[in-house]
Amino acid sequence: MPIDDAARALKQQFDLEDLSKSPVLEKLASIASVLPLPYPFDKLIETIKGRLTSDALDRIELMLEACIDETNRLGTRVGNLQTRMDEPEAQSRHDVLTELVIDAARKAENTRPKERVKRIGTILANAAFETKPTDADEIEEMMRVAMELGDRDVELLRELVKLEGEAVLARGRIERYDAYTRRWEMGNWGTRLDPELDSVFSKLESYGLVSRIAPPNNLNIMADVQNRYVLLWKGARFAQLIRNLAN
Repeated sequence: MPIDDAARALKQQFDLEDLSKSPVLEKLASIASVLPLPYPFDKLIETIKGRLTSDALDRIELMLEACIDETNRLGTRVGNLQTRMDEPEAQSRHDVLTELVIDAARKAENTRPKERVKRIGTILANAAFETKPTDADEIEEMMRVAMELGDRDVELLRELVKLEGEAVLARGRIERYDAYTRRWEMGNWGTRLDPELDSVFSKLESYGLVSRIAPPNNLNIMADVQNRYVLLWKGARFAQLIRNLAN
């Protein structure tokens, strides 16, 4: 897409925003004026360069840097995508990403922990270069979840993804018996009782990433066993979108 066309489309988006009520756009513009943004983010932010600076730039800058790092890592995929897209598809993708970049900046501004901010940027970049059309609602939701999950939450989610992620992404689900017995017990938590597991996995369940598994009917009601959880498709997808970041 010609830069002029991309710039006009982005300007139309900003014209719909009340800049007096959207200070995040000023922050985004200030950072974009000094960062070497790669395709397609250079075009998406073209028309906001040079706008007024404001406070709290660091989180948005960190998000964009994570986005740039992931974009550079995906170099081959980026080139292939640019080559195969026709004009209508490129325009459609541009329009979706324009909204997502602004949304990511807002979320980064309101997120304190740095690793969470970086995950927002990584999700944005990975979503931009998937071969399938970008689902704006899904990516917005994934970035919202990234705002809320701490490092320990992500660490335990990734452990469950190691056990079940491939099967869940391929088939959409894991059989209940398999998830409760063999797969759960292969995790680094084993079969030990650990209150932290309940706390973390209950939080992950609240975001629709995992689901608690009801115990077998033949389990002695007096038995004290660790609650067990199964990975859901949304959890596997979230881990896929943040896959290059350390725990």
